[in-house]
Amino acid sequence: SGSPLEGIARQEGFLRVFTNPPTIGGRYSVLSYFGMVPAALIGIDVSLLLDRAARFQEIISAKMPIQENPGARLGAAIATLAEIGRDKLTLLTSPTLTNFGLWAEQLIAESLGKEGRGVIPIVGEPVITSNHYGNDRLFIDLRLDGDSASTPDSAVEELRAAGNPVIRLSLCDRYDLGSEFYRWEYATAVAAAVMEVNPFDQPNVELSKEKTVEILKAHTGTMVPLETSSSLGGLL
Repeated sequence: SGSPLEGIARQEGFLRVFTNPPTIGGRYSVLSYFGMVPAALIGIDVSLLLDRAARFQEIISAKMPIQENPGARLGAAIATLAEIGRDKLTLLTSPTLTNFGLWAEQLIAESLGKEGRGVIPIVGEPVITSNHYGNDRLFIDLRLDGDSASTPDSAVEELRAAGNPVIRLSLCDRYDLGSEFYRWEYATAVAAAVMEVNPFDQPNVELSKEKTVEILKAHTGTMVPLETSSSLGGLL
């Protein structure tokens, strides 16, 4: 809200301008306009997606013991295991859920990785035999029901039998991603509370932005023309 991009959109008379509250951080914005407007434009039923998220919110908002709260349990497991050295969160996903892993990678890394501590998310790594892993892994197997290309049960059970902690999360269909988005954001906040870090700030990200602005301000004026023959000739 109030960004230069919004100003341009209003000045140019865009048909509709969607503005998020400025307090929503980028990595927590998937269920806001930031994620839902593009989803709607490619034909996703965002009402159904948000309904799944709302239903999950209702579940964890109920007065249930913390050990039964599916969001808190995931977050507590991530943080507790990280504290004993299992700080490599390895996410195994069905091929159709690969992009969810990329989103979760940013969420976890930027929210928990600070003050010299953190959880390292590992996404897209092929599963290998259990004897090749150290004692620093937590495996989370996220699968879509009926997806035959999911990580084979035998491979997951081998990891578990070797003493690795394995958490399995199953989705009935792709719209269950709505509940998973909410679960992982909630779990990340819980993990941060256990680890005593702020999940919503991003000191290193902001620092990089500030340094970039300083560089841009220092280099003003006309761009020096490139000499194609000498500068780019060897690349073409």
